[in-house]
Order: sequence, then C-alpha cells, then structure tokens
Amino acid sequence: MSQRILIIGGDNTSDRFGAALANKIHDLRPQVTVYGVGGPLMNDAGVRLLFDISEIVSLGVFQSVKGSTVIKRLIARVVETMDQEEPAVVLQIGLPVFGLKLLEIARSRGIPVLYYYTPFSRGLSHANLRQFGNVVTKVAAISKTEAALCADAGIDVEFVGHPLMDLADHTVTPAAAREKLGLPAEGKVVAVLPGAREVEVRHVLPPVCRALDLLTKEHSDLQVILSLAPIIRTTLVEEILKSVPCDNVRWERSTYNVLSAADAAITSIGTASLEASLLGVPSLAVYRVPRTTYFAERVLDRKPYMTITNKILRKSVIPEFIQGSLNPQRIADTLEQLLYDEQARGNMLKEFSGLDGELGETGAVERAVRLLLRMAGCGDHGTTSS
Repeated sequence: MSQRILIIGGDNTSDRFGAALANKIHDLRPQVTVYGVGGPLMNDAGVRLLFDISEIVSLGVFQSVKGSTVIKRLIARVVETMDQEEPAVVLQIGLPVFGLKLLEIARSRGIPVLYYYTPFSRGLSHANLRQFGNVVTKVAAISKTEAALCADAGIDVEFVGHPLMDLADHTVTPAAAREKLGLPAEGKVVAVLPGAREVEVRHVLPPVCRALDLLTKEHSDLQVILSLAPIIRTTLVEEILKSVPCDNVRWERSTYNVLSAADAAITSIGTASLEASLLGVPSLAVYRVPRTTYFAERVLDRKPYMTITNKILRKSVIPEFIQGSLNPQRIADTLEQLLYDEQARGNMLKEFSGLDGELGETGAVERAVRLLLRMAGCGDHGTTSS
C-alpha cells in the first residue's frame, strides 16, 4: 500500500488547517509522504508543494474569470503527479476552488477521497449533495450540523470536531496580551481583522477606518489594533491608512494577542469571526469585494447568514455588514454598543456558549488524522504527542 497522501487546499484557512494535519501526520507516521497544493504553512509543516496558492489567493485570482486558466493548469499538474505517485488517499480541505474535478479524477482511478472542512461547514447547504456524494468517499465533519446534513444525504461521515478547538490560543490573558502589545491595562480596545486576502482588505478597510474615526472622536481613549494576516503586504495597509482619517490605530501580526487584548472586534466573515467568538470577544463582521469576482457572486447567494459563527449557531448573533451595507456610521453605532452596553455584550457572549457543543472537544486534529491514516491503509495506532 502506498504511504503517500495528497492534500488539496485552495485558500489561507485550508493552508492553516492543512499544516496542522500534516504536522500530526508526521508526528504519528513519520514515514508517510505528504504532498499537494497549499501555502507557506503547509510547506513549513513538511508538505511537498506542487503549487503554492498563497499569492494568487490573496490577490483574488482564483475568484476571477482569468483564474480559470490557472485552475486548468493546476488540475493538469496535480493529475500528472497523481498518476505518477499514486497516493493512497486524497484529502480535500475547504472550498473546492478547483471544482470537484480533481476529486472525480481521483475516484475514477480508485483513490479514496476524504473531505475535511466541506462547503457545508460554511453553510453552503445549497450545494449539489448528490454530485458531492458521488465524488467523496467520506467526510470528516468539523461540526455536528455538517455531520447531520451529510448523514441525511446518505454521505459516509464521521464527526471529528473543529480544528480551532485545538488551534485557538486560550492561554493569553487580557492583561498579558495588553502588556505584550504595550497597551494600558484600563480603557477599551478594538481589534480589527479585515481579512486574509488583499482583495478583501483593500475594499473593507477604508469604510472600517471611517467608522473607527467617527467612534474615536466620541471616545478619545479608545485604542484600535489592526491584526494583519501574514501574507497581507505592509505597504498596502500603510497606503490605506494614509488615505482615510483614522486616529489611534496601529497594526500587529499577532492575532491571538490582539484578540485577547480586545473588548470588541471587527472581523471578516470567515475563520477570524469564529476565533473571536471562541475567545469570548463580542464582534461584528464585514465583507466587501468587487462584485465582478466569482467568489462575491457565490457568497452573496448564501442566506440568511454569511458569518461562520452565525452559520454554526444557525441564528443572527453577530451583526453583518456586507457589500453595500458596509456603512461607516452604522458600523460605528453597532461597535459602540458592543463596547459600552453591558447587556448587549452579555447577550452575545451567552450565545457563544453554544459553540462548544456544536464543534466538539479538543483533540479534533488528531481524530481527523487518525481517520485519514485508516483510509490510507496506514493504521491508526501510534504514539500520541504530548
């Protein structure tokens, strides 16, 4: 039996989760070869990359019409390697930016496919379940809702839990985070996580800064910390901050310190929203990209909620400001309520308590890897890391 695993990821979150899985694979089965499509985190975790998707994902190339040419070339490259190296299993992580073509090809060659972090975990329940079930051998579900949806559709599924139950850093106290960031122990702090792609940051950050400018004029002691994803260029953010009025703003690249120090947050609709919720930080979510992009058109079809936390809880807990509704005054008013209205803060935090039951316990990454190893024929015994 081949001891090769092919991982396919198409965005920054997939890269992060893929790296966590790869590290655990190498921990439990050092002899297994892992290769595929991903980003710098997967590369650092020992995945041999056939293509690094980080730059084109950040610039939104995959979501453009022009991206179809890139995708076709990538599919051809991956298929060629698949035929040459014959992986024991294909692991698809996250949104299928390559469509389901690679998975169809893998199944046609008799290679089992495990899907992790499926579109259903992000609320894309309108996807074609029958087509999905035809190309996927098994789903490693990260939420109980996702598991139930797959089971109802007759798709083989095993609930493993959400990787953020392992990856979210709960060890940093607010006081320690503020000390590390050089912030005063007293006073209100807002964390801003505008997105992991430059196409998002470019369109979201200006109206967010205008909202923050309105709010800091009313609350001069308010501190604003902008947390940048690793692949967001500093020059882009500096350019934006110079073009819009916004006082008391500084930026960092330490997400968990910034969130831990914050009294409230403005986040993207993706993983950052869920991370803030798991850390007990009240938040609102923002999203804007050019309407001409493929992803924008797809994401606007998702009703009634777009933010991952709202999708998981299946209710409108986090206020959402999407595309044309990204109004600075409304954002400022909502953020002010989350910062200074204790009842509003308490109500949101109470809703967050439902996340643990939906996402499972710690150990989610290892459970997913042991499932993957079983499908690869490598067994699931071995020493668990400390």
